[in-house]
Amino acid sequence: MNDMVTHDDIDRQFHLLRTDPQQFLALTNKLVEHYPTDRRAYFSRHWAWSHLDRADLALADLDRSLALEENFVVHRAKGRLLHRMEFYKKAIASLDRCEQMDPASWPEALGPLIRADCHAQLGNEAAALADCETLPDDHWTPGVFGLPAGNKQEVADELRRRATVANASAGDLREGTTAKPSAGKADGIQ
Repeated sequence: MNDMVTHDDIDRQFHLLRTDPQQFLALTNKLVEHYPTDRRAYFSRHWAWSHLDRADLALADLDRSLALEENFVVHRAKGRLLHRMEFYKKAIASLDRCEQMDPASWPEALGPLIRADCHAQLGNEAAALADCETLPDDHWTPGVFGLPAGNKQEVADELRRRATVANASAGDLREGTTAKPSAGKADGIQ
């Protein structure tokens, strides 16, 4: 019996990511085993780890993929994952690299919106609004991944609100009146 798994097998079985992520993980583990120097194998497996709420292992696979060969799609996925983990400064760095590697593809797949939200979460309203400005005039999003929802103006308004909250929280921290921020936002973690 041949237990060899190929990228075509992963493509055909991608539905398992939603219906049976453990089975998808088993397939991608075999892919990594058979192709340990293929960046796409690690990129495929990161999806399984992410769906199994193992962001740490998903991040490790993205880093391994990038160590084998840099790719703008992997940097974008890493930026999105770091955003989810609330490691906003690291997310910005990865998204910046994505934009540098392929400026023409950068606006696709929410890159500017994710980076705008990272800036807003860090209290940098100007940078958040600069990224928001690059969104198409007919932009609209339902608010996936915890990102601001709505049209371009509604997104800008929400980014302003988030930046204001972040700055108020930072002021409260200086005064010692609130709990510390999440691990990702804390100084020195990013």
